[in-house]
Amino acid sequence: MFRTLFSVGSFEIHTYGVMQAIAFFTAIFITIRSAKKEGIDPNIIFDLAIWVLISLVIGARIWYVVEHLSEYSENPFDIFKIWEGGLVFYGGFIGALLGALLFLRIRKLSFTKIGDLAAPSFAIGIAIGRIGCFLNGCCYGRVSYRFGITFPAREFPPAYADQLKHNLIKPGAAESLPVIPTQLYSVLDNLIIFAILIFLSRRKPFQGFLIWIFFGLHGVHRFIIDFFRYYEGTAKVLRILTLSQIMSLCLIILSISALVILHRAKKKKTS
Repeated sequence: MFRTLFSVGSFEIHTYGVMQAIAFFTAIFITIRSAKKEGIDPNIIFDLAIWVLISLVIGARIWYVVEHLSEYSENPFDIFKIWEGGLVFYGGFIGALLGALLFLRIRKLSFTKIGDLAAPSFAIGIAIGRIGCFLNGCCYGRVSYRFGITFPAREFPPAYADQLKHNLIKPGAAESLPVIPTQLYSVLDNLIIFAILIFLSRRKPFQGFLIWIFFGLHGVHRFIIDFFRYYEGTAKVLRILTLSQIMSLCLIILSISALVILHRAKKKKTS
């Protein structure tokens, strides 16, 4: 676990930010390759990526801040320190989706066509981004002495800081209690989703198939993984499911509905 890649005086480059940047440009690269095969101008992908990036960061940060309002009540300017981590996927998903839909509407482009091109990129981007979460020590799982790993006190990672705050470890402890590395499971899951989408890209039955398959598979992944994630009580609805799991269920239902509608529309055209 290395939160800081390198530093020059007081200036630091954080691994979390670096990995998110790598994830972003990798996703753009893969989408552009797919776009060229479909005869789509790469500049459209670049423009869309900028809209998505800005919308994603805003949405992801807003969701995180809402879940951790107590942490920012005394130091509200810390809200803007996104390089230290603190972005929530579904907040970013909502923000990115709204930004993308607005862009596509302005440019009069098809959501399903562009979505199919970008779907595999989303999966590989999330996988790389979760590596950044692991190196930063955020988005970790519940305490588990059997399946967990520890985070060293060096650089005061979130897992260590939260356990110290809740008196689970003593001040000066060399490392955190072992926690389930849910970030690494997320990396593996999204790599599998990426492979599935690449396989299906040569066999998709109709336009829009890949993007809705991605949304559905990610919803299933996130719903399951959240049972092993650590959350503060404010992140849960009625102390049963997390907000992310509620979003996952909505996304799964929406994905299934969209796939059924698109399939029926194709059957009508061919009949």
